Amino acid sequence: MSRKISNGGKRRSEMGVIWHKVWFDLWHNKMRTMLAVLSIAAGVFAVGAIFGMSELLNKNMNQSHRAVLPAHINVSLTAYVDEDTLLSIKEIPGVEDVEPYNSATVLYKINPDGEWKQGIIQMRPNFEAQKYELLQLRNGSWPSAKNDVAIERMAAQFLGVGMGDSIIFKINDRERAFPITGLIRHPFVPPPQFMDLAFFFMSGEGMERLNVPAGKFSSFYVRVTPYSYDHVREVASDIKDKLARQDIGIGAFVYEDPDEHWGRTFMDGFTLVQQLLAMICVVVGAILIYNTLSNLITQQTNQIGILKAIGAKTHTIIGIYLVNALVYGLLALLIALPLGAIVAFTVTKVFLNLFNIDYNQFEFSRQAVTFQVISALAAPLLAGLPPVLQGAKITVRQAIASYGLGGDFRSGRLDSLVDAFGQRWLSTLSATALGNMFRHRGRLLLTQLVLIIAGSAFLMVMSLNSSSMFTLDNLYGRQHFDATIQFESNQRAERVQTLAATVPGVDQAELRLVQSATLFVEGQLIKEAGIGTSLQGIPTNSDFSKPLIVAGRWFTPGENGRAIVLTRQTAEDNHIQAGDMVTLDLGELGKDKWVVIGLYDPVFVGGFNQDTIFAPL
Repeated sequence: MSRKISNGGKRRSEMGVIWHKVWFDLWHNKMRTMLAVLSIAAGVFAVGAIFGMSELLNKNMNQSHRAVLPAHINVSLTAYVDEDTLLSIKEIPGVEDVEPYNSATVLYKINPDGEWKQGIIQMRPNFEAQKYELLQLRNGSWPSAKNDVAIERMAAQFLGVGMGDSIIFKINDRERAFPITGLIRHPFVPPPQFMDLAFFFMSGEGMERLNVPAGKFSSFYVRVTPYSYDHVREVASDIKDKLARQDIGIGAFVYEDPDEHWGRTFMDGFTLVQQLLAMICVVVGAILIYNTLSNLITQQTNQIGILKAIGAKTHTIIGIYLVNALVYGLLALLIALPLGAIVAFTVTKVFLNLFNIDYNQFEFSRQAVTFQVISALAAPLLAGLPPVLQGAKITVRQAIASYGLGGDFRSGRLDSLVDAFGQRWLSTLSATALGNMFRHRGRLLLTQLVLIIAGSAFLMVMSLNSSSMFTLDNLYGRQHFDATIQFESNQRAERVQTLAATVPGVDQAELRLVQSATLFVEGQLIKEAGIGTSLQGIPTNSDFSKPLIVAGRWFTPGENGRAIVLTRQTAEDNHIQAGDMVTLDLGELGKDKWVVIGLYDPVFVGGFNQDTIFAPL
């Protein structure tokens, strides 16, 4: 019993020595402690801020998306159809329900002397009994009377208007002012800062002023059951066939993922780069801790010898210096944890506001906190382990005799060359400094590694930015037009071009035909882009735009026939090559075989961008 007490007292005494030594090293070398803690804290903060932002963004974007019951298919028609015809689509197997709606473009301005801007007005059959893509009333009342106009809340903030203010619309070549009676959140609108496109809402009676027939609709939402990627496209094909039999044309199909927010397309690449930079910060901090502990042990080699001489074991020496590293990590965690959580929340709030998502209640990412704890504690311990083990293994004689100066100095050819160079070309002080730099080559290499990693990260970000801008400049440089106008229905080309020529400032105008399309390869539906596929007929001698061809060729002047050019992504997903034959279903225009003559790279893929197939007009 007495021996057990003696051993316990010995362990307590040993721990007292360790903590006293750790405290002395930390407190009496405040600058070294501060630099070590800050180097770890920088990486831990980056991990918390970036990984926290990434998780909070993804979680809240997806939760907000699911809460508004997104439609699986958003269909635009080429003409207005009565409500009963659209509701009959529920008879198609797999269709859960259908909700019709109307959407029309309009010119608006805030002040009588302001410039006209383009907007979109939407209406639902019953704003208070919506089924899908739920609009949310934030202030005021739903549009119900003929003169009621509500505005999308992001557009209201961007334009600086609110309840009671007036919006001036151009209707049938006349200006009409309407008071704002409601603020509405629309979950599927692009930020007005990027597209300068405002959304408004009217009742069916109010839409009649815009030549929208009462009781008829040009768009509708569809949900299928059960949901799957392939099933949605099969149902969409059945819908197209049913409407084609009634001579109803499809303008576009938009496919939506009910579980993943549409904005993830834009954010995933951004957050991936940020996460990589955060990990680089952790690695750089770990290397600095390695150097710090290596320097500390080199300076205290004689102390290690004295400790061993009075009975300290190797594990005691290891414990002293690893506790040092652990304290560095804990202090860094104390600084970085709250800062990382605050920055992650703040940046997430900014991005979510861009995507029209409310985010006001503070929360933190448990995943990010876990990564921070691991980075703050494990990284310094692992980084400090090699120099600590090396220092702890030294014998009493080696420790007292070396005075910390032996290290990894070698008398090789390189050292002789450095010594000769210093004696011949440098002053004594400079030659000594150069010799000391090469004395500890491991430390020198790690210092250079820090600089290389930091420089590489900087060059990576700058190169990525320059490469992106260069690519966009090249792609947009192939587009030689200033504006695009879309019509609700097909127009006579000669009449439109004649009217365009009468507008001051118009040098040239070109018409293109756009038709919703379904692409089949060997009788099977292809994997289409999220916003569906459309066929765009263009003049073969057009110089307005030409995409970047990556395989095959573009159309030659005067070429006609059933030739098409696909996006490279669509071709790769479906194993299509230039020269292959595919089938295009154009709805009321029929189904036929076409030859793929080329593949191109679009400017953007996903989001609000359509997967376009080009064909000669």
